[in-house]
Amino acid sequence: MAVCKACNAELPKNAKLCPQCGTKVYQPPKNIRILAIVGAVIAIIGGLLPFIQNAEKVKDAYSYMSYLNNKGYEFAYHQILWYLFMAALVATCIIVVLKKEVFSIITTVIAGVIFALTMKDLSTFLSSPEYKIGCGTYVVIAGLIIAVAGCFIDILKYRKTIQYDTRYLTNNKSTWSRMVNHKWFYLMFLPVLVFILIFNYWPMLGIRYAFTDYTKLPVYVGIKHFAKMASKDTYFWMAFRNTLELSILKLILNTFMAVVISLLLHEITNIHFKKTVQTIIYLPHFMSWVVVASIFRMLLTTSESGLVNQVLVSLNIIEEPIFWLGTTETWRPVYYIVNVWKDTGWGTILFLATLSGISPELYEAAQIDGANRWNRMCYITLPALANTIITVFILNLAKVMNLFESVFVMMNDAVIEVSNVIQTYIYTQSFTGVPNYGYTTAVGLFKSLVSCILVLGCDYASKKVRGRGIV
Repeated sequence: MAVCKACNAELPKNAKLCPQCGTKVYQPPKNIRILAIVGAVIAIIGGLLPFIQNAEKVKDAYSYMSYLNNKGYEFAYHQILWYLFMAALVATCIIVVLKKEVFSIITTVIAGVIFALTMKDLSTFLSSPEYKIGCGTYVVIAGLIIAVAGCFIDILKYRKTIQYDTRYLTNNKSTWSRMVNHKWFYLMFLPVLVFILIFNYWPMLGIRYAFTDYTKLPVYVGIKHFAKMASKDTYFWMAFRNTLELSILKLILNTFMAVVISLLLHEITNIHFKKTVQTIIYLPHFMSWVVVASIFRMLLTTSESGLVNQVLVSLNIIEEPIFWLGTTETWRPVYYIVNVWKDTGWGTILFLATLSGISPELYEAAQIDGANRWNRMCYITLPALANTIITVFILNLAKVMNLFESVFVMMNDAVIEVSNVIQTYIYTQSFTGVPNYGYTTAVGLFKSLVSCILVLGCDYASKKVRGRGIV
């Protein structure tokens, strides 16, 4: 706890004057470690851009990952150097966040040395008049300079901290001492950390293939795939449009039906009947999408076993069986119905929890004042649910791009125009014909960027609505 040097009074956080004696409290200069992080991030981006580029043919460029050797036709790969370069820069960011800038200089210098070793091997290209240094080289150099400068400035600047009285400190041990004291907790956490690093962060390095043509071997092509997505690939934009339409409309329908069912369940007074109904509507959520798709295919088939078609024909509603999952006009309505049937019950949990927290005294007071059931629902129940409805909608909006399994098990070639989404598009591009893993990686990277924007937007909206973020 910070205390005043003059009167030993406890100081509020970020206080400029002592509340007791009025003595001016020294405020240390703000840490500018963000400069080192920005420099490291710039260098990381530069590592994905072309290092050597043809002066006439823009597409003829070579990156850190691949470039021609002296023979001119055989590729030499420096992926180990690339991994070490990126790992050193990521380590710089982590160390700076931990306020250990002295060590961050070491990792940044290591990244610079690795970069220099790579540039030394590119002398064959630079000796040829048709090649020139690519923009990635300049970006990396600029990033490394900014990162090193940020670390040095942060270390060398004068840091005078607020005066602390050690008697009021609950824990004045160093970070290493605390880690030694709690070594068994860190040991328990180690397997989880290793798992996360291997299966969550290590695969992220594969984004480099988004800048390559990867059929048999990766060949750097710069932003060719992104330009193709933006201008030529109509199937990609069709999948992108379908993803947004299917996800957002499904979210609206599921949220609406969950609210309606929650209100109906809330009105049931018989507790045993209420629990039975809740259990029945929850059960579909625990079924696999493969099982759900198989059930509805049997119900909607055009053969004699198709219950839906047989009932509609017998009631003279339709003249002949309809292939519900095989026509573009009926596939989407069926898809929405299946999603509502499967997920609505699970979505009612939060709304029922909110309804159970409403004070019964509000309903009693409204009933005494002459409010009927409809008025009580409009002026008490729905306003109490409004915040939860908005929160659930915002949280689910961040996941609209992660649509795959429910579509994949129900789609077919006849309805590809209205059912193909980003995830299924990547799947079919990767496992049909001669796949170009570089292009599918670029599509996946674009999807991730859109998802990131949605998450940040939802976090901002959540702060405005709930007063705190989604995490």
